[in-house]
Amino acid sequence: MSQQASIQAQIIAKAMKDETFRQALLSNPKAVIERELGITIPAGVTIAVHQNTPTTLHFVLPMQEPSAAGEELSDAMCSARGQSGAGNIIIHDRKRQRYRCKSCRERPSANEEERWSN
Repeated sequence: MSQQASIQAQIIAKAMKDETFRQALLSNPKAVIERELGITIPAGVTIAVHQNTPTTLHFVLPMQEPSAAGEELSDAMCSARGQSGAGNIIIHDRKRQRYRCKSCRERPSANEEERWSN
């Protein structure tokens, strides 16, 4: 289970048991989560909490990776992209010898693979 999924499960479990917490979470999720977890969420991050009803169901789609959206990332958009030895490059597909940057999640193009694997 990812860290985000674990945190979500913890928050949801408490909201299901504690109606006051649930209402606070619905009205000011960022402040409630910061207080509950003892963390500070960056100013540019928005937290949205939705509650299903008998007539409204919510689906959360994961973020699209930039390459999946048809966008190309430049090295300037990710300062860690392609830096070997920095611990940010992982093997994406061992069979096809493909790599991925953990910072920007970009996969190198065929002409970049050699640079990334060194």
